Amino acid sequence: MLKLPDSNKSVFINCPFDNDFAPLLEAMLFCIVRAGLHPRLTSEQIEAGKNRLDKILDLIAACKFSVHDLSRAVSKTAGEALRMNMPFELGLDMGRRRAPDHETGDKKFLIFESKQYELKRCLSDINGLDVAFHEDDFQLVLKKMRDFLVVEAECQLPGLTEMKNEYTIFQGWMTEKKIHEGHTQEEVLDLPTKERLHEMSEWVRGGMPNNYV
Repeated sequence: MLKLPDSNKSVFINCPFDNDFAPLLEAMLFCIVRAGLHPRLTSEQIEAGKNRLDKILDLIAACKFSVHDLSRAVSKTAGEALRMNMPFELGLDMGRRRAPDHETGDKKFLIFESKQYELKRCLSDINGLDVAFHEDDFQLVLKKMRDFLVVEAECQLPGLTEMKNEYTIFQGWMTEKKIHEGHTQEEVLDLPTKERLHEMSEWVRGGMPNNYV
């Protein structure tokens, strides 16, 4: 039987999974792995017989920490359909936190929006909650993820400048490794999220080397 990660070291990620969002997701994943925690995503291949909602609820229950990116819950162009999955999953997670269960009452959340105060115009129920903005910039994601993990998860992480340097080193290492394995440089940019996540874990376990040899 597959052993699941410790819930106290697991982070549920609720975000878009398209190509435009990929650089932001990768920055989130890097911070979490670098902190020694385990990212959990709905794209995991777990119990394929279950429906999607049951999988989401199981992941929410299995994670002490959650990151909810609602930057796509605001339309950018006329006629654009809003993506409601992310606000819905935030609601499920908030409900779990408010349940009369001592095991869920200490859950910690990081909520992202794109522009500051943008989300409150369409989701007024979150007034009073701290919402972080990233302006669709992966460097802002690195900063705010790092700060959240240091403060709320009490993780030991280097300063922001060093984190950015490490992220650059990792990307170079992974590119070298994948080219050695038979990928082109263009193909490296389009690797599945699960594969990139695996390489992050390998890089950290290997002592965060500067180069692939």
